[in-house]
Amino acid sequence: MKIDDVSVLVVDDSDHIRTLFAMTFKKMGINKVHFAADGVEGLAKFQSAKPTITFLDNMLPRMSGMEVLKEIRGMKSDAIVVIVSAVSNLEVVQEAKVKGASFYLVKPYVPSKITEIMQKLLNLERSTI
Repeated sequence: MKIDDVSVLVVDDSDHIRTLFAMTFKKMGINKVHFAADGVEGLAKFQSAKPTITFLDNMLPRMSGMEVLKEIRGMKSDAIVVIVSAVSNLEVVQEAKVKGASFYLVKPYVPSKITEIMQKLLNLERSTI
């Protein structure tokens, strides 16, 4: 997959985290980036944007990340969803995996970790990043 074909949805209630993701994706050359600040908005954006990959905070207003993940799986069983959370508790990580998370990213993250996850999950051509 080429980087030009990638679209990303970031669902996080923190302006700061959304900005960090935006800067990371811009540096990677990803221009199709969508954002949502809560679970309900995130689900609506997922339906309309049909992203290649979704980065989903676990602790969200109006609808939890796990609830959003369940709904996304119901709509598109092969969706690529990365749960992003400050919680690194083993039970929470396992719950995310059982509910269909493609990857679990612990906050705070470094941009190189996002690049690594993108390459791994999307089989991006390394020459493009």
